[in-house]
Amino acid sequence: MVKGLWVTSNMRHVFHKWFFIWNLDKEENWINNMASHGYSLVRAGRLSFEFDETEAGKYKYKTLFLSGSANSAKNTDFYKFIEEMGIEVVCTLNYPGTCCVYTRGLATDFPDGIEYYSDKDSRIKYLRTSLFYFIFATVFLLLAGLLNLSIGLRLANTVNVINLVEGFVLLGMCVAGAIAIIRLTIQIVKLKKDRKINE
Repeated sequence: MVKGLWVTSNMRHVFHKWFFIWNLDKEENWINNMASHGYSLVRAGRLSFEFDETEAGKYKYKTLFLSGSANSAKNTDFYKFIEEMGIEVVCTLNYPGTCCVYTRGLATDFPDGIEYYSDKDSRIKYLRTSLFYFIFATVFLLLAGLLNLSIGLRLANTVNVINLVEGFVLLGMCVAGAIAIIRLTIQIVKLKKDRKINE
């Protein structure tokens, strides 16, 4: 069963779905599940995915990360290389210092799915960049939350409710940021271990 907020236009279906950055495998599994229900990916965005109707189970999808821009000469050469193996580049998304590439092949040619062994370094780089942003944001939220609590409790004989509420909300966001940092770190360690096994 296909789940998610979606909009239909003729044979084009747009699904609005969000995945945590440490759940990249979950996103890939979802795209393959959509393919098994007869939806072939044609475009991916930060929060939306566009599908065309096709034969159920016709394609197998695989996402990978490559260093640099999606349109760089090095990556363009890689696209040509995998196309010779019957793998099609569906779409790309640029991130700071790296890009996510959505590829697919016919299920008859890749019954066990498509596997790449060269994208772990780029995926680690992407996760490290995201980790840096989360650390920066979490520290900022922590300081802002403590400042608001301090202001709310320091007022003479009165309690500034607005500052207290803002302080607790910011600290709650700080906890969410800390969870994201832990999950990203676990994902990076796991990818490093996998990279060593494949070396």
